[in-house]
Amino acid sequence: MRIIKAIRNAKRLEKENAELRKAIEEALRDLNDTDLTNKSIVIMSASIRLERALKR
Repeated sequence: MRIIKAIRNAKRLEKENAELRKAIEEALRDLNDTDLTNKSIVIMSASIRLERALKR
């Protein structure tokens, strides 16, 4: 029973890590975009997106 629970937890953590990784990559992509004129809005948006990803 413990092995099954450990496998389920590992799969859940893997999914959560993938979601966090995706949010981080999107935020970094936005922050590295040099065409944007108002960086403060981009930074705030990235911060909010990362915060939401961490809450999930």
